Amino acid sequence: MRTVLTLVLFASTLVAVVARPRGIAAGWWTCGAAAIALALGLVQPSEVWAMILVAREALLFLLALLLLSELLEASGFFEWAAVLAARSARSGAGLLRNLLVLGALITIVLSLDTTAVILTPLVVAAVQRLEVPARPYILVCVFVSNVASLLLPVSNLTNLLLAAHVPAAQFAAAMGLPQLATLAVLWAGLRFACRRELSPSLDTARLPRASAVIVDRPFFLAACGVLVLLVLGYFVGPALGVPVWVTTFAGVLCLGAVGLARQRLARSGVQHLSLGVFPFVVGLFALVQAVENLGLARPLVEWLAAPRPAWAGLAAMTGVATLASSALNNLPATLLVRSLLGALHAPDAWMHAALLGTNVGSCLTPHGTLATLLVLSAAARRGVDLPPVEVVKVALWLVPLMLVAGFGALLVAG
Repeated sequence: MRTVLTLVLFASTLVAVVARPRGIAAGWWTCGAAAIALALGLVQPSEVWAMILVAREALLFLLALLLLSELLEASGFFEWAAVLAARSARSGAGLLRNLLVLGALITIVLSLDTTAVILTPLVVAAVQRLEVPARPYILVCVFVSNVASLLLPVSNLTNLLLAAHVPAAQFAAAMGLPQLATLAVLWAGLRFACRRELSPSLDTARLPRASAVIVDRPFFLAACGVLVLLVLGYFVGPALGVPVWVTTFAGVLCLGAVGLARQRLARSGVQHLSLGVFPFVVGLFALVQAVENLGLARPLVEWLAAPRPAWAGLAAMTGVATLASSALNNLPATLLVRSLLGALHAPDAWMHAALLGTNVGSCLTPHGTLATLLVLSAAARRGVDLPPVEVVKVALWLVPLMLVAGFGALLVAG
């Protein structure tokens, strides 16, 4: 009975998170289910608290990053970057390339949620002004927000949950080649998939000049400076014993002070902060712990621990992470994978292989990652409704190609 109750509660919660009946936010569903699990004794409060303590630095960094992204948006940085990328394109293919590069840079430095929530509306506005088909560019936002999150620990919450202890330089050295390989395949794949919808030329005169969207130049320059220092802090800070969340909060304080001094935050402020991610994640911690308490992962641990060539072990880990992420969602899959890696006492190479599955493999299904759902909903709110089946049509053949390329690059990187 305990097993049935736990699995039904877990599965029904994931369905509710994806379907969001009556528009109820995901955090309400996971926290409600967590309360039921606690009331039924499926998980103990001490177990949930222990998981929160383990992930506390990742959660603190996520909060700092959300604040910083809102301040950067208030400075006009994202709109300037999007307009610059669009105006410098000479064709539909050029716009596809520029937006992929821009989305990759934003994802790498500011995480995939920033690309999904902030960049997507700007991309929609640009393509509507240019009067070109929106599908290729929404697909770019969908895939690049996930695929480009391999390079740094800060690029994705999945990375932070598995690799918060790994210095950025060490992580980038291992994942740099897989990141380049997956992005190259993504570019080629989208170029092929959307070849009939890419205009041979663009009327970029329909767009404002990039400099025209900068309302307050000192605030904008401060934002650029903070971004440069933030990237340096990702690499230098851990070497000096300074956690990345401290570095990011320092950037928030500096940029926030400039914004207040320039009176750019007085009215807009930070009104759209997505704090709902925190109850969502905490509730998910409780549910995943309840599932782990059933001991169902033991046969999977034994299968992964079976003797096999090193490359086959890595491939098995990528496969497990891909299937779990695409079937469930990459956040609960990452928590389950973390338990597997701990039980196996696996080396870092297995963690890198798992991240290929949680970050790239999760794109196989629209519900595999919340970033995909955020992109599609952000586009729909602005009049561009891309059915999830359109994403799946491309993902079914493009995601396996990216996984193969990324896995091969991971082996080459050693």
